[in-house]
Formats: sequence, structure tokens, C-alpha cells
Amino acid sequence: MSDKKKLTFNTIKAAAVKGAASIDLEKAKDKAKGFAVKAGGAISDKAGEIKGSALALKDDIADKLTELDRMLESSVTEYNDTFTLMSDKGVQLFTERSRAVDTIGFVEGLVNSIANHPKAFDAEFEEIHSERDCFLNTCDFGRRELQAARAAAGGAGAGLAAGASVAFMAPTAAMWVATTFGTASTGTAISTLSGAAATNAALAWLGGGAVAAGGGGMTAGSALLAMAGPIGWTIAGATLLTSILLFTAKKTKLNKQKNEEIESVKRNTEKVREMDAQIDQMLRETIAVRTGLNNAYSQCLGEYGQDYQKLTDEQKMSLGTLVNLTKTLSALLVKTIVEHTEEDHAG
Repeated sequence: MSDKKKLTFNTIKAAAVKGAASIDLEKAKDKAKGFAVKAGGAISDKAGEIKGSALALKDDIADKLTELDRMLESSVTEYNDTFTLMSDKGVQLFTERSRAVDTIGFVEGLVNSIANHPKAFDAEFEEIHSERDCFLNTCDFGRRELQAARAAAGGAGAGLAAGASVAFMAPTAAMWVATTFGTASTGTAISTLSGAAATNAALAWLGGGAVAAGGGGMTAGSALLAMAGPIGWTIAGATLLTSILLFTAKKTKLNKQKNEEIESVKRNTEKVREMDAQIDQMLRETIAVRTGLNNAYSQCLGEYGQDYQKLTDEQKMSLGTLVNLTKTLSALLVKTIVEHTEEDHAG
């Protein structure tokens, strides 16, 4: 029985050895290596596809962000151009009003030279004086506020560019803004602020002017786009990004911020256009009335130093017209811009 088992065992062992000897190990290795290369190639191809998709997505985001940057730059340029036109017109209006003050003084001198002129003329000139003084006081307010902002422009945190904008700002700029928009619209007086607050308040009071960058400039994300101007308009969330991170998680946020900035600048551009139209109307009215007053003054110069009671009815009527035109012109000195709210537009 044990011989049979031994035979069977030996037979099985011999067969196993013979089978193992017949296996081509090199061929088996090559075959296994082939499977590995094939599997590795598939994985490599898939990784390449994923990498390609990621790069394409990154380029797509970069292109979209670059386009949004171009749109923002374009909208800011449009705002700057629109503001410059409005500012130039504001300066023209201030110049006409300053000339009007001189004309009013000439007319008053003529009327006062006429003996026995009606007491009604004196009453009219009291109101004219009040409006003229209001205009002149507002001019002084503008000068004082600009001086206060200049004094604080070098304060810590004011920002080099923003500080320079105030430092080199012409007094005319402060005066035309104050007389066109009124002192009440400035809110907290700049003179009560200091440093960066005063500098930025001065720029804001002037409507931001051409959009100015403070500190490190636009590339550092510190551009001054928060233009809370003299009528209180504001760009919501208008701060440039400190960097552009091209990740999918950031895509929506970045696009949303850029679009908000673009829309905000566009809204402000429209408001500046509205103000420009109002200034244009005020300028036309002032020029027309001042021109008419100058003509009336020239016609009445012959009455200088005369006795009112000895004048002809036509001369008296001319003097009455002269005083009425003077009163109309003085009223234009204190006329200010009216802010149109969104409710006004909706209505």
C-alpha cells in the first residue's frame, strides 16, 4: 500500500517537474510586461486628457477674465471722459457766475449813483446781496475744504497717487463743485477729517474725478473706485482684485466681482451724464441772462449820476428792467444740481 502511494507521489512529482520545465519563463515575463505597458499607456493617456482639459479650462477662464478686465478698463475710460466733459462745463459755469458777480456790482454802482431812486430797488438789492454773498461764501467753503484736504494729504495711509491728486488740485475745481452742488451735499466737512480720510473725502467730494489709483496702484488692487460724489452716488463693491487666481472654485466669484464693478461704473457714468445735462442748462441760462443784463446796463449808463425824478418814463422802465435782470441773475448764482434718484426714473 505504501509502495502504491510512493509511486503515485513520485509520478505526480515527476509530472510537475516536467510541466515546469516546459514553461517559457522569458515569454511569460514579456507577456506580463506587455499587459503592464498597455495598462500604463491607458492610464497615461487618460492623465493626458485630464491635464489637457484642465489647461483648456484654465485658458478659458483666463480669456473670460481678460475680457472682463478689458470691459472694466473700457467702462472706466468712458467714465473718465464723461466726467472730464462735465468738469469742464462746471468750470465754465463757475467762470460765468464769477463774471455775473462783477456785473451785479457794476449795476449796483449805477443804481446807487441815481438820486431819489425807488426804495423798491433797495429792497431788491437786499435779496440780490444775500444770493451773491451766498455764492461767495460757498466759494470760500470750497477753498477751505481743499486747503484742509491738502494739509492732510501727506497723512499716513492717504496713498501717494490720491494725495498727489489733492495736492495738485486747482482751487477752481473745489469752487465749481461747491457752488454747483452746494455745501450741504458734502456731508461731514473735510476739515474735520485727517489723513487718508480727508484725502479720499476730497476726491469723493469732487466725484472721484478721473478714477484715481491710490497706494500701490491698480495692479495692487488699491484703485480708488469708491466714488461717493457730491450728490452721493456710489460704486458698490468697486475694488480691483489684488490678483487673478485661475481656479474653477474662484471662477464664479471673480466673474461676479468684475461684472459688478463694470455695471457700477456704467451706472455712475449715466449719472454723470445726467448732471452734465443739468450743468449745461444752468450754463446756458446764466450766459443768456448775463448777456441780457450787460446789454441793459450799457443802455442805462447814460443815467449814471442823474436824478430819478427827472428821467423819462422810458429811462425809468429801462432801469426797472435792469434791476429785474440783476435779480434773475443773482438767483442763478445759488442754483444747484438736483439729484435724480432711481425712484424718479421709475416714476
